[in-house]
Amino acid sequence: MNFSFVVPYRNREVARVKNCLQSIQNQSITDFEIIFVDYGSEVEIQKEIAQLCQQFSSLRYFYFDTRYQFWSRSHALNLGIQCVQGDFVVVVDIDLIYSPTFLGLLKNKIDKNSFVQYQCYYLPENVRDYEKLDFQKTYPHKVSSTDMAAGLIAFPREKIYEIGGYDEYFKVWGVEDLDLKKRLKAIHLEGKVLSISESPTFHQWHAYATTKDLMPSLWLATMEKYAKTKPLLPLPYLNSIQKSTQKRPALPILQSQIPANFTFDYPTLQAFVLFSQTFSLLRSGEYLIVNQEFIHIKISGKSRLGGLFSKINQIFEKIGIFYRVTELFTFETEAVNFVNVRDFLFYFIAENQAFIADYAFDIIFGKEIKCVLVKK
Repeated sequence: MNFSFVVPYRNREVARVKNCLQSIQNQSITDFEIIFVDYGSEVEIQKEIAQLCQQFSSLRYFYFDTRYQFWSRSHALNLGIQCVQGDFVVVVDIDLIYSPTFLGLLKNKIDKNSFVQYQCYYLPENVRDYEKLDFQKTYPHKVSSTDMAAGLIAFPREKIYEIGGYDEYFKVWGVEDLDLKKRLKAIHLEGKVLSISESPTFHQWHAYATTKDLMPSLWLATMEKYAKTKPLLPLPYLNSIQKSTQKRPALPILQSQIPANFTFDYPTLQAFVLFSQTFSLLRSGEYLIVNQEFIHIKISGKSRLGGLFSKINQIFEKIGIFYRVTELFTFETEAVNFVNVRDFLFYFIAENQAFIADYAFDIIFGKEIKCVLVKK
């Protein structure tokens, strides 16, 4: 076995997945396998995808129950890399459609002392007839950058083990790819590019999500700072136990009717300190449950300044000026700010993984947070 395609995935539509897998299956050379890592899809979607994957003879499907945990491309890829049999690993984006000659061209370019980045066209929304894509044609669409992103990459399996895999500190979106590229270069691998002109690959359109929608405030900046300052030492991940195969004590608690045992109240900063103290005092196996709604409170009483405005308006009316000064002090607020609590819990989980046996985190944006933390 020469090549292993590793496909990290969660909760994407079946048609998109089928387009990607079929394009890999259609490669002109057959010396490859597909490792499909289903990283915590919801139960019904997981069943559909598992059934789809049975249609591909070269594919091995793995499901890891990370439901209600943050998306971690690093962890998903590390789990997949631990399963590969090929000499070279090709990292796949589930949105991609590959040229039939992709693997043959990659095989001619990569060796055990190099890694290869490849590129894709970003298809616009109005291009949906994927069966008519012409791999011999040049398109005017935007092309992915090999400088600003390194997510589309192939590397020798033995070298990824040498550096210890992807860094699992990186969560939700971004940075893990550039960090990997830097660490591969640090062990003297030559970086090469399989350009879009050599092998056109197409990225299926989907609605764009901003980093603000995807992650808490300043998390991207936090990851970037971490990537710049951390030492270039081998990581432990590829030689560690696969954490996602362990039992999930947080899941049945999240899905049960067990009442919350912690609530965030004013003053919020004091509540954050209290939460941290409460968690630190838990014994192994004990847990904190947050199940909190965030309700808007309308404050409509007149302020003193509002009374002054009323008198001014009466004077305006008497002298014939048709203008009213508006009461500015009717406003809407929150008892405890949803975003602040969400961001605090995210950072708390991200920075305290060493002390957390399991967690489950679920939100209805702006309205509700459910969170279970189990002490290690």
